[in-house]
Amino acid sequence: MPFPSLSVVKRWAICLPAFSIVAASSPGLAAAPLSELASLLLGTVRGKPSGMSGVTRLTARDAERQLGMACKELARATPMVLDESTRLVGCTARTGNVVEFHRQVTGVDPRREDTKSFMVSARPILERGICRNPDVPVLGKLGVTLDYRYMAGQEPLVTLHVPPGRCAERPGA
Repeated sequence: MPFPSLSVVKRWAICLPAFSIVAASSPGLAAAPLSELASLLLGTVRGKPSGMSGVTRLTARDAERQLGMACKELARATPMVLDESTRLVGCTARTGNVVEFHRQVTGVDPRREDTKSFMVSARPILERGICRNPDVPVLGKLGVTLDYRYMAGQEPLVTLHVPPGRCAERPGA
């Protein structure tokens, strides 16, 4: 024992502050805040508007690169719980200003036919929910396509494809 003459409480009192200093300075223990553009993308997944912070990054010549960096940043922060049955597990940026969000659904059996038919029937409802976020049509006006890929394990359930103009096609959506 390093401190044989000290009581257990005193040993903890000596070691605990040192541990706290190390823990507070360790980069892997606390998640860094997301950039404005990554927060904007996350808001489209969560259905919460961001106030369009970060959108100015998409008005530059390197919008595709900016989307890629924000998506990588978001992917590093995953998995993220979105609700009781859905997690964001990844983000991929593709050529042409396409951002694909990988969502994992729990508590469903993807092999059941009724699960797949339910997801297909839920597609318009899910899409309306995405389009209700005021950030999404603005991203569309800037040429950004959003894809939401729903999976259960390794099985695909449904993919929502929201190209520029999709949300503007439905008034009141």
